[in-house]
Amino acid sequence: METTNATELRKNLKRKLDTVSKDRETLIIHRSGEEDIVMLPISEYNSWKETMYLLSTRANRKNLEKSIEQAENGDTVRIEIDKLWK
Repeated sequence: METTNATELRKNLKRKLDTVSKDRETLIIHRSGEEDIVMLPISEYNSWKETMYLLSTRANRKNLEKSIEQAENGDTVRIEIDKLWK
């Protein structure tokens, strides 16, 4: 995780954006007297949002925990994809 400030970000914007995008690197932008900002690839942000949604209710968390436990114990069922919607 890299840290920079607004002045350095302005000077090196393209390079910083490329680093975040291509290298999947998170960038912390320090702002004097203001809250710092996190810059990350949109796919990473979307993944975090989806995870927060999936964990947002107790029922979802319990279902996910149960599914993980079943998978770890080998308690799974194999379904051919072409038979999934039949």
